[in-house]
Amino acid sequence: MTRTSSDSGPGPSVSVAAEPPGIDRYRELYEGIALPVIMIDPETWRIVAVNEAAIHQYGYDRREFLGLSILNVRPPEGRSDAQKVLDEAPHGFWRISGVRHQRKDGTVFNADVWARDTTVAGRPARICVISDVTERIQLQHELQQAQKMEAVGRLAGGIAHDFNNVLTTIIGCAELLGERLAGDAGAAGEVQEIRRAADRAASLTRQLLAFSRQQVMRVEVTPINDVVLRTESLLARVLGDHVILRTRLDPGAWPVRVDPGQVEQVLMNLAVNAQDAMPGGGTLTLATRNVTFAAPGSVNGVAVPAGEYAELSVADTGIGMDPITCSRVFEPFFTTKPAPEGTGLGLSMAYGIVRQSGGFITVESALGQGTTFRILLPRAGRADTFTTTTSLPVEPQARQTVLVVEDEDAVRRITCRVLERLGFAVLSAADGREALALVAAGKPKLDLLVTDLLMPHLSGRELAGELGASYPNLRVLFVSGYTDEAVGHLGMLDHGVAFLQKPFSIDSLGDAVRKVLDDA
Repeated sequence: MTRTSSDSGPGPSVSVAAEPPGIDRYRELYEGIALPVIMIDPETWRIVAVNEAAIHQYGYDRREFLGLSILNVRPPEGRSDAQKVLDEAPHGFWRISGVRHQRKDGTVFNADVWARDTTVAGRPARICVISDVTERIQLQHELQQAQKMEAVGRLAGGIAHDFNNVLTTIIGCAELLGERLAGDAGAAGEVQEIRRAADRAASLTRQLLAFSRQQVMRVEVTPINDVVLRTESLLARVLGDHVILRTRLDPGAWPVRVDPGQVEQVLMNLAVNAQDAMPGGGTLTLATRNVTFAAPGSVNGVAVPAGEYAELSVADTGIGMDPITCSRVFEPFFTTKPAPEGTGLGLSMAYGIVRQSGGFITVESALGQGTTFRILLPRAGRADTFTTTTSLPVEPQARQTVLVVEDEDAVRRITCRVLERLGFAVLSAADGREALALVAAGKPKLDLLVTDLLMPHLSGRELAGELGASYPNLRVLFVSGYTDEAVGHLGMLDHGVAFLQKPFSIDSLGDAVRKVLDDA
């Protein structure tokens, strides 16, 4: 059906051919189709007709298209598979999904192809309709990645929560035992080793919680530039002399509603990662600017809703990453460093903190061309302000009473023991319902409620609200090993709300309780 031929090897030979006689009568039909249409000879696999949509999609003009092998619209590495598909494809109607097609300029896209064998102008022909589904496949990949991260995050958060309860008991008992064995140097040293090991484990659980987006956040409305400036002085001491640290801060950068300490931790992780990528020296640049998306957009393949954002970028001049590494940098436990140098948690933790803050983090890199991480944080609403809790004065009491509500028996016991040793009268309950029943039965005097945030039946906040009706001067100290996004904003404590993160030490518990009671 064609007057010329073209091989199907790498790089198509351009054919100068004409459409077969009689096909003009069908032109109006296939030119009216919005999707690319390619008609081929089912015996030679040569293209005999195309519509304008195909010319626009693939970049060949009509004369170049005609006589070209259909294999030439596939990338070289996929042509052998394509030949097999063509040889084995049934006659009649068939569809193949997600195949890779190549334009004249070498760029590749993903396509769904519908094909039907028919007769055109008295000759056998196969008509192929092509749909570019690159965006759909990219979205599917992003969804699968998000689901994987979410599943691993839930697992990590659950483990960290349970582990923090165990560590709270270990740390508390180790400190009490250390006090009893203070005169025995050998035993005291062993207790100290237990405490140091528990502290290292607590650091790991904090990373797991940050990755899983279940870490309790102390949220403030703060200028993004202030966070960078506070971190800059610390980075100057942490980074080696071979790394030049620069900042380019937009003086008008918008404020954001974040936990400043956690954003500083993100910057620290990214900076240390950048330092490792510049073993021979280089430049690390921290920059801020305002970004507005009038409509939903995409940054380095990450979908971003419409809105106003403060952008914080961390760019290095290091060795860069290949596309495969780039696609996996935020995966937990993925690292390019040899064991035991890397845990693979630094960037996944950064990802978790940014997402929990309502933002987005993306990466752009190429081998030998450095790496740039971009963090987009929603602009704080103009009505956002610091929220504070008014502390009411506590009437002088010979002995103040604390109600401890904790569903983990071991944690509740060690908390009560510590508070009793500090001179408080202590009441305890295993959950919110038991606490309300205890109060209803005896109407005890209460000065402070120490409660876990998440418990069966009644959350810590709900319990505090219930008790607040009967005890208007009651102060509250929330305690948690983690929070769950399923309870909405429960994991984001407003500025001024007293919170103690598990695992905690005797001193930190005592300091937190005393501060809550003494603040005026």
